[in-house]
Amino acid sequence: MNFLELQTLIQNKTNKRIFLSDFAKILNCGKANISNRAKNFSEVTVSELQKIEKHFGLSLYNYVSEPILEPEFSSGCLYDAEQWGKRLLMLQVASKIYDSRDFAKYLDISEKRLDEFIRKNKLPDGNELLKIKTRFSKTSMDWLLFGSKST
Repeated sequence: MNFLELQTLIQNKTNKRIFLSDFAKILNCGKANISNRAKNFSEVTVSELQKIEKHFGLSLYNYVSEPILEPEFSSGCLYDAEQWGKRLLMLQVASKIYDSRDFAKYLDISEKRLDEFIRKNKLPDGNELLKIKTRFSKTSMDWLLFGSKST
């Protein structure tokens, strides 16, 4: 979920006008940072989402004990980079490791690299994919890479 989607969701649930500057205050960062991330459709991290939920007293994300490992997306052969960050966030929530620093350690990748995956949709290299697949052995590689089941 990106900041614009989050803004709309909170406004619909609270019937209050929410501004991007509200997120900056809650997350203790600059307005320009949030504005740029919103403009670039960057994903909200799990720890950011939790702070925002706590501030508004809402539960916006359905936390589950098991991720949906193979959602019914249309099959494709291209790497779905646009959804890569979302799928990684799904794995983070499913693993119940809500702190990004701890999740990066769990995956044995740098915190900066995890941030690049989630916020900038950077693609993982083979070693990083292997580390993620090792930690989530029940997760379909097709879903992880393509967002779909193999056909």
